[in-house]
Amino acid sequence: MRGLSMGNAQNGTSLPASLLLACFLKITICVLLFLAMSGCVRNGSTRLSLPKSPVPYDQAWKASLAASRLFYDRIVIEDKNKGYFQTHWQTHQVGVLIGTPVKRSRLIGRVASQDPFRLDLDMEQQAFSLELGQWVADPPDKKRLNEIKERLRARLRF
Repeated sequence: MRGLSMGNAQNGTSLPASLLLACFLKITICVLLFLAMSGCVRNGSTRLSLPKSPVPYDQAWKASLAASRLFYDRIVIEDKNKGYFQTHWQTHQVGVLIGTPVKRSRLIGRVASQDPFRLDLDMEQQAFSLELGQWVADPPDKKRLNEIKERLRARLRF
């Protein structure tokens, strides 16, 4: 009785090309999933910079936090000296049916310049993957980020 083998050593045949391709694709997918899960792949983040403002730093800082609180319920990190703030993750369900995607987003502000005041805003967004059982990067809501930007511009009188 002959055992199963990957190829026939007597006639020199080897694995079929389709099997090799399937193995290669599986390995590639596993590597990409590993990189995504370990954070090597760019997360769902969008950055935009506000133009320079003549408003003094203290006033501009307070206005930036107030405008951010209009869209996010609280700020979890706030360091005025370093010019950095980060909001709490805000979770929302997309759709009305059970099993529809759940997403979350947060806002990160970095002061690029104190005088004149200039702020960089990053919005990170993630979606919960039922297949992976964890949060994965998702393209941020640019409309919402632009709305925050416009609120800030109005408050800082650009």
